[in-house]
Amino acid sequence: MDAVFHARVRLAPGTSSLLPASDLAVVDAEAHRAAMEKYEDTPERRRLRDTAVPGMDRTWTEVVFLSPVHPHAIWRAWREITGRDRAAMEFWAIPAADLPEGTVLLDRTRTATGDPIDPREVRPFDRRTHRTALETTASNRRWLEECARRRVSGAWFHGVPHVLAPGAVSLDRARIVSWCDAP
Repeated sequence: MDAVFHARVRLAPGTSSLLPASDLAVVDAEAHRAAMEKYEDTPERRRLRDTAVPGMDRTWTEVVFLSPVHPHAIWRAWREITGRDRAAMEFWAIPAADLPEGTVLLDRTRTATGDPIDPREVRPFDRRTHRTALETTASNRRWLEECARRRVSGAWFHGVPHVLAPGAVSLDRARIVSWCDAP
């Protein structure tokens, strides 16, 4: 499989693409407000929205975030850790070949949320050789274990590298998958 993933969300009116949060301002003011609101809860997240992405000439809110890990891997890890299933959730499985030029992979291992991104954490994303990861990362698994220990849930993709696309991502050839279903 050569896809990347994004939670299935309502698309901006008149579009068939995922848009960066900053682009929503001109096509759907309410969606833009909601997207920006999620950066208001902590000082680190407030700084995050203006964080520059090295090598892209874009900030955090000017890219589309995608996962290189199949959502089922995270769902399965949660079930293994807790013994409980999560409710069904749908994702777009987007062919890697459909990503725009200039897409990068961010694996944030040196810097923390809200800090400037270390350029060594970013590398070009190779659309031709990408293969979907069918297992979650050790960092994500530790996060899920911590969530289970604290009896909270959320931020399911914490500890997973981000595929950052500069601009709109077409969904014309995307498939819809549930994280409950094995690939």
